[in-house]
Amino acid sequence: MQTLRALAWPLRAALPPGHRLWLPLPDGDALAAMLHFPEARPQAGPPVAVLVHGMAGGEEDPPLREAAAGLLRRGFPVLRLNLRGSPASRERSTSHYHLGRSADLADALAALPEALAGPGLVLAGWGLGGALVLNLLGSEAARPGPPVLAAAAICPPLQPDLALLAVDASPVFGRRLLALYRREVLAVPGAELDEGLRQAARRAHSLREFEATVTAPRFGYPSYEVFVELNRPAAALPRIRVPTLLLMAADDPLVPAQSLDGIDWDGCPAVAPLLVQGGGHGGFYDRRRESLAVRAITAFFEGAAERAGALVQDVVPGAAGLAAD
Repeated sequence: MQTLRALAWPLRAALPPGHRLWLPLPDGDALAAMLHFPEARPQAGPPVAVLVHGMAGGEEDPPLREAAAGLLRRGFPVLRLNLRGSPASRERSTSHYHLGRSADLADALAALPEALAGPGLVLAGWGLGGALVLNLLGSEAARPGPPVLAAAAICPPLQPDLALLAVDASPVFGRRLLALYRREVLAVPGAELDEGLRQAARRAHSLREFEATVTAPRFGYPSYEVFVELNRPAAALPRIRVPTLLLMAADDPLVPAQSLDGIDWDGCPAVAPLLVQGGGHGGFYDRRRESLAVRAITAFFEGAAERAGALVQDVVPGAAGLAAD
């Protein structure tokens, strides 16, 4: 029930009117994003919060809207980002998102206007979006664009092979997610899918088979195993240096709690893992007005923003007053 509400609950959090942005990518594609400002906009307020959806999702996903509403109430500007090939970005996409496209996220952040994101930003991703966030932060390559002050990954597939097996075994979600993902990939206009790949996409009986016979060969990976190993978010955790909240649920039907097994947390000093007994996949609903996920993310980001502000004042005395002027 937690997962059903997170993925398909018809009542979405109310948000103020937003501004549509198109963030260009180096190959000519662009990502659609929706930008919201809080009602009270201090001149030196919190950093922009960038939210990234999961597989077969988009900016309208209930968990993203709920998090956006909670962050706006706390004064954060919010940008809901749509991945390449997702419905909102489709008209300016020539291929689709997948586990290995964290560079798209880096390029989108680098394309944000300096006036909006220059002081830095906070970053949150759900499911596959959370995996992209972790892989981005764990990249050893220099990343252009504004600094990330803090991040959160909610139910990311830390071990993609385990997650794909769980999805395919689910009688409730497996076939549905495969159908939605297949439709997204085949709907991208101008997608560089030859007839062989299109037939493979139509024939796939599982997400694992789809990734092995369509995504891996389409993007030049020699095998499914190499695709998974090169893009395994668990392997990125020790390289992350940005304070990062990792929110998981013990009863997640799509990302098994066993994904946390074998990780040397002492070697991941920047990552704060939080395993909740009942949360489903991206749910974490309780009797409070805001879900546990929203409360945890906003508190984590508020702490990061306060710390960044304190650091600025320590380094540049009077910086806060100058910003207010």
